Amino acid sequence: MGAELLTDPEVGDLCDRCSTSAGVDLRRLLTTAGDEELRLTQNAQPALCFVGIGLTILLRRHGIEPTAAAGHSVGEYTALAASGAVSAHQVIQAVVERGKAMAEAAPAGTSSMAAVLGLDSAAVEAALAGMDGAWPANYNTPTQTVIAGTTAGLEAATRALQAAGAKRVIPLNVSAAFHTPLMTPAAERLRAALDRIEWRAPRMPVMANLTGRPHEGGDRIPQVMEMQLRSPVLWAACVRTLAEMECDTFLEVGPKRALTGMMKELSPTATAFAVGSPDAVMQLQIA
Repeated sequence: MGAELLTDPEVGDLCDRCSTSAGVDLRRLLTTAGDEELRLTQNAQPALCFVGIGLTILLRRHGIEPTAAAGHSVGEYTALAASGAVSAHQVIQAVVERGKAMAEAAPAGTSSMAAVLGLDSAAVEAALAGMDGAWPANYNTPTQTVIAGTTAGLEAATRALQAAGAKRVIPLNVSAAFHTPLMTPAAERLRAALDRIEWRAPRMPVMANLTGRPHEGGDRIPQVMEMQLRSPVLWAACVRTLAEMECDTFLEVGPKRALTGMMKELSPTATAFAVGSPDAVMQLQIA
């Protein structure tokens, strides 16, 4: 996932220091870990977070400074680190604890998530109203909502959504029902770790998944991020707020480009790039 990134001396040194402070072998996860190991949320989260932090360092060195930031789910932690609200060492500690708590809150095979395509969010909510064991989890775009719940709940929800006119309901390769009430035990455990961190007010606006609006100050971040874990991600609202702030160029910083793909629907006039490697940083040209 990040072997090329770690050849940069500054990023490689930071990786080793974060590994020591968080008690996780980030270097191995980013260089030699296999797909099965990286699918485990307790490994994927710190790895993804650090890749975002490392690429942000290279972008700034390349002269590209963000004016605002947002991140989807665990990506919000990377955004907060990029804003100066938390140190790299402490944010990796937080996401390590977050990943462990999430993995333990829902045993493997008992819950999951699915993407609902071709149905607006109001129709998804109506189809799931009164249903036990399934909830909207990510409001990604006007025509893409991710739901999550127990295995039985998702099966019932899929039938209801297909009857309501969904084009497709696609099971996702995830280990649990994130951003739902099933994560309440994990959120409570996470809060203890968040309260041990020194949070500062972000130096630039950072969108909160919980509200779709900017974080208001460092002292409220632990509460907001605790609630984020057991509440839906309001991603479409986050992008809408950035557009209202006249942001017209978006960089997706990380190994994938799922968020870039959503931008055609979320902000059709904006320019969006995916930056997933040091080479991509060096080739990036923004007018």
